[in-house]
Amino acid sequence: MERAEVGSHGALMTFDQFADIFRDVASLGVVRDDFHRFDDVVTAKLYDLLLVAQESAAAQHRHIVEPTDLPITRGLQENIGLFRELGPSLRVDPIVERLADYPPLDGILATETRSGLPDITGGLSVALARTFRTVYPELRTVRARTTHWSVISTLVDLYL
Repeated sequence: MERAEVGSHGALMTFDQFADIFRDVASLGVVRDDFHRFDDVVTAKLYDLLLVAQESAAAQHRHIVEPTDLPITRGLQENIGLFRELGPSLRVDPIVERLADYPPLDGILATETRSGLPDITGGLSVALARTFRTVYPELRTVRARTTHWSVISTLVDLYL
């Protein structure tokens, strides 16, 4: 299945929320040019999780994707917990709108699954920030024009 190119919909969160997560979790500064790359990586991973969840529901002969269908690992659970501790509040609607840039799912998200998207998005964001810090411990500011985003994106595809 092809990934969406540059989306026509809004972003998963505000730039300030993105900057706060990277600063608070990984002591990293970001610039506005990083926001688009960040949003693309997190949206792609969220969509991947939903595709796997859809397959899980279908394997159980259901069209409704329940929260238990989502492949949330222990590590992602920990990152979701860290996101909750930070306290930002993400809204469901911008996340659903951003996912509209991808092919529609065959299944329907249960209300609980849909309402959990902000925390999952936040957990993925925390995981991304922590990955930057782990791979580039000396980095102070992420730069969109460097190879950093390409390397991190590849790593995220490998482990999430």
